[in-house]
Amino acid sequence: MKRQPEESRDRILAAAVKIFAEKGYNGARIDQIAGEAGVNKALIYYYFEGKEAILNELFQSFFRQSTGMLLDFVERGGFGENPEENKRLFEAEYASYLMSSRDLLKIIVMESLKDENEDTPLFNLVDLGGSATPERLDDMESQTGMSEAEKNQLYVTEFFTGVMPFVCYIVLKDKWCRHFGMEEEELGRCFDIAMEDTHEQYHKNRDGKP
Repeated sequence: MKRQPEESRDRILAAAVKIFAEKGYNGARIDQIAGEAGVNKALIYYYFEGKEAILNELFQSFFRQSTGMLLDFVERGGFGENPEENKRLFEAEYASYLMSSRDLLKIIVMESLKDENEDTPLFNLVDLGGSATPERLDDMESQTGMSEAEKNQLYVTEFFTGVMPFVCYIVLKDKWCRHFGMEEEELGRCFDIAMEDTHEQYHKNRDGKP
């Protein structure tokens, strides 16, 4: 069982995700987070210096987890011979994790679109530096054996044809269904076909498969 301080901190973080997603980071206030978490503002400031510290903790935790899943996939042999089983397992795990983090993904998208922000959080879904130990990153690079140009192409392809379509699907699927009068199950089928015809086809062509 978790200790009470850890439970309070977790409640604050969960409340912050909800408030940030509803109000936007700039529109959210500490007293709203406190009310949602059922704690007083003083307790929030005990754990965090302010909104920015809360947001940074949420992002760091999310990217540590997502990066860890990708590295686990590589270490299971995801880039080796016959990687299909590992790939299916990773995609199921990763999709489930992103789906469960939907509100946080909305915040990541909103913050990434702000011109005044020096960092673009969405890029951390493919840029793993800072979210993993140098040793694990070195191991991944040694397994892939890619040149710098090949890595650049992989990052661009994965981000713009794999990651971003899936992120958009997660954060916009409810709005899409309401706008077009489509059932979520039907949208999911259509999206799977679209990804198979585009992103998956790219990987098949790259691997020399028919």
